[in-house]
Amino acid sequence: MTALDVIDEALRQPAIGRRRDLTSRLSRLRVRLADPAIRVVVVGSLKQGKSHLVNALLGASVCPVHDDVASAAPAVIRYAEQAWAAVVRPGQQRLEPVEVDRVAQEISGGQLVRAEIGVNRAVLSGGLVIVDTPGVDGLRSEHTSRTLAELAEADAVLAVTDALTELSPAELQFLRFATTICPNVLGVLTKTDLSPRWRAHLERNRMLIAQAGLAIPLVAVSSVLRERALRTGSQEVNAESGFPALVGYLENTVKAQAGMLARRSASEAILAVTEQVSLGLRAELSTQDPTSLAGLEDAQRAAELLRRQSSRWQNMLMDGMADLMSDVDHDLRERTRVILRHTDQAFDKADPAKTWDQFCDWLADKLTDAVLRNYDWTVERTHWLAQRIAEQFDEESRGTLPDLGLRDPARVLERMGGLITPDLAPPGVANKVITGLRGSYSGMLMFGLLTSLMGMPLVNFVSVGAGAVMGAKTLKEERDAQLKRRQAVAKTAVQRHVDELVFQVGKHSRDALRHVQRRLREHFTEQAEQLQDELTESIRRARELANADLVARNQRNQSISEEINTLVALRQRAQALALTS
Repeated sequence: MTALDVIDEALRQPAIGRRRDLTSRLSRLRVRLADPAIRVVVVGSLKQGKSHLVNALLGASVCPVHDDVASAAPAVIRYAEQAWAAVVRPGQQRLEPVEVDRVAQEISGGQLVRAEIGVNRAVLSGGLVIVDTPGVDGLRSEHTSRTLAELAEADAVLAVTDALTELSPAELQFLRFATTICPNVLGVLTKTDLSPRWRAHLERNRMLIAQAGLAIPLVAVSSVLRERALRTGSQEVNAESGFPALVGYLENTVKAQAGMLARRSASEAILAVTEQVSLGLRAELSTQDPTSLAGLEDAQRAAELLRRQSSRWQNMLMDGMADLMSDVDHDLRERTRVILRHTDQAFDKADPAKTWDQFCDWLADKLTDAVLRNYDWTVERTHWLAQRIAEQFDEESRGTLPDLGLRDPARVLERMGGLITPDLAPPGVANKVITGLRGSYSGMLMFGLLTSLMGMPLVNFVSVGAGAVMGAKTLKEERDAQLKRRQAVAKTAVQRHVDELVFQVGKHSRDALRHVQRRLREHFTEQAEQLQDELTESIRRARELANADLVARNQRNQSISEEINTLVALRQRAQALALTS
């Protein structure tokens, strides 16, 4: 029995059908599970063979592959009987059809929001969707922001790196961040045909991944050998390419896990729904005995008291969110202060005019790393606060926590742009000549006057030598002063950029946490109200049945017992569904 079958059976139950809120919840879940698409997002640094991997996997040249070009927009590739392609351009919402032969050129042009491609390939049958993303550079740039946005909708991730070098710290940090969004990640080592030592790099990368505390499997492939195998039909070359392991992962792990997650979601939802309905039915059944009516009224008074005392968990939510906003802001500022201290130390020793480009790259990496670490910490604290508030409810009415929907700051980093370059140009030759002449003239004049008292001419070897020394000294002092000015200008530019980033990210974090606060408040208020409504409805039915004749009461007892037994059987099927491999 599939997850959709169990949900359909639950929707057919009269006891559940009387609750519009529960039927609406199950109906929304059914719509989501009925979508067969399984998104596999392919990510990797620039020039790692990512797009070539996608082409070799599909056996079709749909992504741009060249030393001078790269994917500038995500390409969503799905199954289709007839090949087709369409693009979405900036400022548009609709798909614009393009020729399939031109779609790779469109993707590399850098003027697209995304591309949609349909190809007839067996690996895509069954709902598998491959998403080729723009290459990332550490954890920064506009391309990286687009890739992070795609990760939020991924069912699985293929993290690509080449076999020429081992994983860099930036790549490991990106892997760590990717696993927080999508835990189903596979590392793919490409270009094994170009590296004689690819096996050593494979083992080294596995060790680095393990040392980073990540449980990410790693496979090695060669896109060149895969394409040769597809052209010649050679099974041996195909096995040597390593692609059978990758295809097996997609077929046996990704699709299987997608089904497992669907079954688990259906199981948890049905267990929660049947628990709520069974609670009301058992309460109504107990009221058929008049002596138990007083106990049920006590339960109603307790539920009413729970609603009146809801200010306790609401105060915990408000105080916790206020503390969390303060702590998140302090954490971000502390991380950026460390970066600014390192910046000041670097510019105290270096000339910004010579090191500005390298410094901009370093600063972008550090700031993005600080923002993403701050986001990871915010997610952990938010879930901890939600769990603390949930503990204020009893086990039966607590239910499951909602999806908090804490948005990552990728869009903020994308809007921020890069560091604005200030005026760091060193003085020109003419300026240096004028400065040197000014210093040498004063020195020559001063010493010439002194030597003239001894009967020597104003211009003599002593005054000329003194002028040369004074000119060199003045030139050095001016050069040092210009260097100090450039260092101060660079520090000021960095400070302004960091202040702007803290302002924008801080605003994003506060808005996101307020959104989470509203979600939690609505969730727990709904839990309390559902319990209250259920008990109130049970009391009403019990009082009506207390005045009914004995035959009608017995018939109702039998009907309630049958409904409870049906719900118990449904719960057993839901539990078995979650355990199905």
